[in-house]
Amino acid sequence: MKLYYYRAPQGNFGDDLNGWLWEELAPGRWSDADDGDLFCGIGTIIGNAMPGAGRISVFSSGIGYRPVPADFSSPRWSVQALRGPLTAAVVGRPDLAVADGALLLSTLPRLKPLPSAQRRQTILIPHYEAMEEGPWADACALAGVELVDPRQCAHQVIGRIRQARLVIADSMHAAIIADTLRVPWVPVTSSPRINSFKWLDWTLSLDLPYEPVALPPISLRGWHEGWVQRCIGQDYRLPRPDRDSALHHYRRMMRREQHARWVAMRPKIRHHLRALPGRLPAPGFVRKTAAGWEERHVERVGGALHRLSGRPGFLSETPIFQRRVDQLSGALDRLLRDR
Repeated sequence: MKLYYYRAPQGNFGDDLNGWLWEELAPGRWSDADDGDLFCGIGTIIGNAMPGAGRISVFSSGIGYRPVPADFSSPRWSVQALRGPLTAAVVGRPDLAVADGALLLSTLPRLKPLPSAQRRQTILIPHYEAMEEGPWADACALAGVELVDPRQCAHQVIGRIRQARLVIADSMHAAIIADTLRVPWVPVTSSPRINSFKWLDWTLSLDLPYEPVALPPISLRGWHEGWVQRCIGQDYRLPRPDRDSALHHYRRMMRREQHARWVAMRPKIRHHLRALPGRLPAPGFVRKTAAGWEERHVERVGGALHRLSGRPGFLSETPIFQRRVDQLSGALDRLLRDR
């Protein structure tokens, strides 16, 4: 089978672990050749433009950015497991709501959870796109928190999570993998790009609450990027996320996605809005005011992270977690037997 997953140009460990996890779990079963059989694993990829394939096997994937494919109910799609109950509700397969496939990291002996005495400090893992928007390292230094770049090699990031005492997670897979390695985690949101639907899909799969803390913008660039996202209708963050509001928000956004003209125009609008600051005059007093604003916001983010570092964090209950791991393992075994 050919693996399909999202490949961020700058790297994103949560997606990139697809590149080696499945080979470790099922050696020799994967190929880069277009053999007509596609395997969709970890990620919010249902609805993405995929390579042509006669058969698409969905294993723990989620939905959240795109409409359900028009032919999703056809025999071409073989759905083995879905990330959670929200994805399952949207695609009409509530019986296949399981959990994120990254939980299977727990079956690798080399990633056995460490004893508490061997875990070090609190770490922050931002969303991979947020890393370019401001001085996260400065805010973390003020908070006494260690910054982990999600664009690094997935093996490195997972190793840092395994050694942490607490994970402050802007990246959803930072929380998923922390929970998988039995490390407490606290969810935060750094911008409107943080997708409440995705987070709830996963947390509901493990009977966990989703109570994120909204961080202040880390920089003017970060604030501006959030403004652009809201302008183009890609504000994925809900102020008070719950199952019903997330489903309603997703369906409302997908109605907008049905307008082909709007979808075609959106990249151009985004480009012009992002370029706007560079086209405006910036006299000295404006630059000075902006620098002061950014300095205060870095301090605010640092203060918020410091307060969060004292929290106990969330962790799924072991029986629920193990049941989901067993379900995923069984579904993967069945899929491989049929190939």
